[in-house]
Amino acid sequence: MAENHRWNKKIFAMLLAEAKGVRSWRQFASDCDISYVQMRKLALGTQENPPRPKLIRKVAMHAFGEIDLEDLMFAAGIHTSDTMAFRESTEAAETPIDKYRSLPSKERKTVDRFIEFLLEDIKKGNAEL
Repeated sequence: MAENHRWNKKIFAMLLAEAKGVRSWRQFASDCDISYVQMRKLALGTQENPPRPKLIRKVAMHAFGEIDLEDLMFAAGIHTSDTMAFRESTEAAETPIDKYRSLPSKERKTVDRFIEFLLEDIKKGNAEL
């Protein structure tokens, strides 16, 4: 059972630095599909309000090391039971478009190019359906 706790900027910033690994802050923000400015505010502990669970999930999905969703949620002041409910609701409802949207922008561009390639093949009659 989790106890009531608050948003801890310092712990969140430490976890964020660990999750970043060897990447630059810009690269980590890009990988997470989060603005660089917001990432830096979180990393420097200057953001007054805790990040939302959706942003925390993006960070957890792209974290290096042993940082996971529960660690980040705890530092953001979100209870363990809330974390489990959030995880279950997002995993159960995740559709292919949700998975696409959770990709970093570079990977989305690769998917877009692949879809364009397939559509061209279909138009030419080269692809089997």
